[in-house]
Amino acid sequence: MVLSNKALTGIATYRYKPGTYTLLDNLLSPFWTRCVSFFPLWMAPNLITLLGTCTLFLTTAIQLIFSPHFSETPPRWIPMAAASGLFIYQTLDALDGKQARRTGSSSPLGQLFDHGCDAVCTLFTALSAAATVQYGGGFGTFFLLSSLCITFYLAQWEEYHTGIMTCGNGVIGVTEGQFLLIGVHLIAVVFGNNLYTHPLFHSERIGIVTPATALLTGLIASNILLVLGNITRVLKNDQRIPADEMGHKHVSKFLACVQLIPVVLVSISSWLWISGPSEAEYRAFPLLFLGPIGILYVLLSTRMIVSHMCKVPFPSQLRVLLPVVLVTMNAHFPRWIGRSESWIHPMVATISFGAFMLAIYTHYVYHVVTEICGHLGIHAFKIKARKE
Repeated sequence: MVLSNKALTGIATYRYKPGTYTLLDNLLSPFWTRCVSFFPLWMAPNLITLLGTCTLFLTTAIQLIFSPHFSETPPRWIPMAAASGLFIYQTLDALDGKQARRTGSSSPLGQLFDHGCDAVCTLFTALSAAATVQYGGGFGTFFLLSSLCITFYLAQWEEYHTGIMTCGNGVIGVTEGQFLLIGVHLIAVVFGNNLYTHPLFHSERIGIVTPATALLTGLIASNILLVLGNITRVLKNDQRIPADEMGHKHVSKFLACVQLIPVVLVSISSWLWISGPSEAEYRAFPLLFLGPIGILYVLLSTRMIVSHMCKVPFPSQLRVLLPVVLVTMNAHFPRWIGRSESWIHPMVATISFGAFMLAIYTHYVYHVVTEICGHLGIHAFKIKARKE
């Protein structure tokens, strides 16, 4: 079993406490209410969530087929597909909760499934945006991916320690960010992807500035502000979580700081890995490197979500962090001791790392979902018939 008896007992009594809604959320709410009325009452909310996730995966996969190095100029229908995929995902992600209330099938699993799919789609969204603005096989794509994934992790981390999900500052939130990226794709539809690599101006200090670099700088800066907000709210929070919401969680300011170590370690190790002796392979096959790094970020966020909803301590992440440390050591350590080559060929190590992370993530998600379904007596993708 992946989940303990305490975890299963905790999630059975979980109650979601949303943060504030932004103006755009409130403006779109009537549209979402109208959209959900088109779905049949027999359709499970998790199916709607999965449909949105699969749509975004499909459009991102098509985009990466045309732009495997994040630098190619694809046909203009590709960014149109990317914008459509993100809009469909964003809309369906807003409908699953409404469908659950409409059908009387709300459950903790639905909330877990929703947040888990959001974690995965953060990865897809980052890769898709990087391809549209043509960041290339350099480090811009890595910084964009890490920025978005770390911001998502910190939002779950804050909810674990305060009991309240806060995604944004009350004025700008997730919905605004998603529509901003939809706009990025649509601009490429109208003016072409090359617009993002057209020089705006040149500075001797920072070099050539393009719309792509300006966008990346703005996104990273805004995400830094969001992360600082998460950290400030957790460290300044003096309100105790009610006992029924706390469960068996371990919450303290010291533990909160310790729980930031995993994403910091992933970021540093990944940077050392792709910028060191393996840089040539990374630039030639960026997706083979960014894929497993992204899955590792997603796994950490998913485990934080599960720990919060199950009201249990956030476990040690040593076993899932060890692989990225090992591939980094494989790239660097041999040269430190005078060897000219890595112990394991960089591409073999990279593919093995990717396969391992995909297997670990799939195994974890499958068992979490099946164990919760078994404990709650529900089906993940089917609404249980009501007793008359």
